[in-house]
Amino acid sequence: MEQVNDRSKLRLFTAVELPHRWKEELGAAAAQIGQAGADVKPVQPDSIHATLVFLGYQPPASLPRIDAALSVAARRIRPFRLALGRIGFFGQPHRLHVVWVGLDDPAAGMRALHGAVSEQLRAQGVQFDTKPLVPHITLARLRRPSDRGVSLRVHADLQSLHIATGLSFEVKEFVLMESQLARSGPQYTVVGRFPLLGSGQRAHSLEDPH
Repeated sequence: MEQVNDRSKLRLFTAVELPHRWKEELGAAAAQIGQAGADVKPVQPDSIHATLVFLGYQPPASLPRIDAALSVAARRIRPFRLALGRIGFFGQPHRLHVVWVGLDDPAAGMRALHGAVSEQLRAQGVQFDTKPLVPHITLARLRRPSDRGVSLRVHADLQSLHIATGLSFEVKEFVLMESQLARSGPQYTVVGRFPLLGSGQRAHSLEDPH
């Protein structure tokens, strides 16, 4: 279970950032889902990303160990391609929690990266969410999953939702992000960038956001 919000700690996760074209496509789909009712909260285009590993609340003093873990993990995985997949959801049609779009990962690069990051965080003694990876991008969340009417309306709308599946791009890096929770929605800040092996990109070392 995630800890209660502690302003002395950083709420962190690793993720793959998405190209502008993907954000446009997915942002339009999220907005369409949001038309189902006020209890449906679409993700804003600028906030759309693919979560890799969620670290939860971490003390700033743990940043050097996190940096070491992510740097080693990045050097073990080569760039790989991801493509947009099909629409899916968590929950049941009458009790939806989250609507998402899947990721096609033909080379299993996302899973390999998730495994490498998890292994290195564990080696550094950093706690993290160990749930298995389900490669996806969140489009919308339902504030009240128990509202059967809203859930069924969203589920029906998904049948006609069009997304340009097959869009693809090469993943050359992943990022560590801080998530600050607010009434208007979470605010994301990139804390560090970790280029994959042979990508030719330069790493940006971690800094304490506070």
